[in-house]
Amino acid sequence: MNQYEMDDYVLPRRRSPWVLAGAGGTAAILLGGLLAFKKGNQNLSQHMMRARVVAQGATVALMAGTAGVASLGASDETAPPAPQSKRKSQPEMQSEMQ
Repeated sequence: MNQYEMDDYVLPRRRSPWVLAGAGGTAAILLGGLLAFKKGNQNLSQHMMRARVVAQGATVALMAGTAGVASLGASDETAPPAPQSKRKSQPEMQSEMQ
């Protein structure tokens, strides 16, 4: 199956803006923590790194949640039909050989 045939069977996906916001927030907290560490403020840096872990966990939870909601929302009615096999059956192959 080539790429063009596969495109017919891939369901369209929507990206959650909350996951993007969570990833951006995690990156911002990480950058703030690194800058605090560079300035020598160890206490602030430690708090920022802990906040980063919480933000990263929340982002992963959002990703899992949106994937779960998307999979529950997909019904068999909207799914494309299964691809048909192009292989010949055993009786067809035997009749060609005779």
